[in-house]
Amino acid sequence: GSGFVWDTDGHIVTNYHVIQNANTLTVKFFNGREYRADIVAFDPDADLAVVKLRDVEHELVPLAVGNSSELRPGELMIALGNPFGEEFTMTTGIVSAVTRTLNSGFSLYAIPAVVQTDAAINPGNSGGPLLDMDAAVIGVNTQIRSESGQNSGVGFAVPVDLVKRVVPSLIEDGQHTYALMGISGEAVNIEKRETAGIPGEIVGAIVMSVTSGGPAETAGIRADTGPRANNGVLLRGTENFDGDIIVSINSTRITSMDALIAYLALNTAPGEEIVVGIFRDGVEKAIEMTLGARPTNT
Repeated sequence: GSGFVWDTDGHIVTNYHVIQNANTLTVKFFNGREYRADIVAFDPDADLAVVKLRDVEHELVPLAVGNSSELRPGELMIALGNPFGEEFTMTTGIVSAVTRTLNSGFSLYAIPAVVQTDAAINPGNSGGPLLDMDAAVIGVNTQIRSESGQNSGVGFAVPVDLVKRVVPSLIEDGQHTYALMGISGEAVNIEKRETAGIPGEIVGAIVMSVTSGGPAETAGIRADTGPRANNGVLLRGTENFDGDIIVSINSTRITSMDALIAYLALNTAPGEEIVVGIFRDGVEKAIEMTLGARPTNT
């Protein structure tokens, strides 16, 4: 796996899956120096981990950190890492997309706003930095989509805006806690519009289920009224698509469920008061909500 220097105290950022089964850790620098390292903390939800060097004997130079929210498709990118054990390899490409959500593989929750790139990312690149043309980190390489297990031009990186929230929490508190609304939802599409008579100009996340006793239910958010199984799960194919449609949070327009997930992860914290804009019965309404906290995944 790969990683990069976060600060002068010896903290190194990498992927959770890089250190997941490690008994000992060695960090090797480009100048050939090697150090033993210890795991500080990790966050499976975002597939991130922090390790710390033991007995640092030379000055560390952290990489500059950029802003993934400012990225646009078409921008040039550089991926650094250790593909197939080929140390200190550089590949280039462009930003292919910036609005994906991605299952980390270790959690029920998705990584929001991942950076998709066609820069060659292969096994061993995991945890390495994805850089912009100013050499600032804009993501942490985490996965590829491939039938063969090798690069097919579809790679993904954890967005640095999420890294900037998670890593300080891991260093200071040993964990990162995400805000929780307590819903499941889907993007409004043509099927839902036709079934429920949703106006064409309304976009957002339609609420399919709410967690009993959760923040959304407490605030009065309504879910789909379709029939449910004994375990409370909405039966597929029988939905009414009449749940509330979340169209904004704190006046920021929400265009999909992916956008809602990203907003919560990148802009809110447990216990925070937010104003949720919903579309219900033909009109938009504002509902106040106090966010809860995701169960910790450690």
